[in-house]
Amino acid sequence: MKKIIMIAVIASILTIGLYLAINRQVAVAQTPTEPTYVPGSKCKTCHIKQFKAHAITPHGTAFENIKDAGEETNPTCLHCHATGYGKPGGFVDAQSTADLAGVTCQACHGPGSAHIEAPKEQKKQTIHKATADACISCHKIHGDHPELGDKKLPYLKKKLEKLQNQIKEMEGK
Repeated sequence: MKKIIMIAVIASILTIGLYLAINRQVAVAQTPTEPTYVPGSKCKTCHIKQFKAHAITPHGTAFENIKDAGEETNPTCLHCHATGYGKPGGFVDAQSTADLAGVTCQACHGPGSAHIEAPKEQKKQTIHKATADACISCHKIHGDHPELGDKKLPYLKKKLEKLQNQIKEMEGK
């Protein structure tokens, strides 16, 4: 009799455990996930013109500025000079997430996973409009960092060199 009771108790515990495990999996599957950052190459697939035009802008090359200053691993700099730093799917380092270095589409428009996964007719609803607050969050910060001083020099020299090359090209035409 004791064996039958013991078997019934074990069977009940296993049944309850299985029931709870199945319900937990269903609940997890139904929980909407937060959008995550995706490789920039995913944006390029559909938005090639915008991608190419953006790549040569100061935003697109923002990571180069901190790299020239030797600050490419500085978390304070990475929040503004790399896309999604410290967030799911965002920039980790120049080797593993190179296409999120710089200020990419997702820096202003939000993580792109929902946009990529959405049906064509719903894609526009998944894009955040760029706001002034988003701009200010990065653009006001340099005033808060007077210690940058000479670290701006490599960036300014590179910028001057580009301008001089543009002048030479225009004069040559």
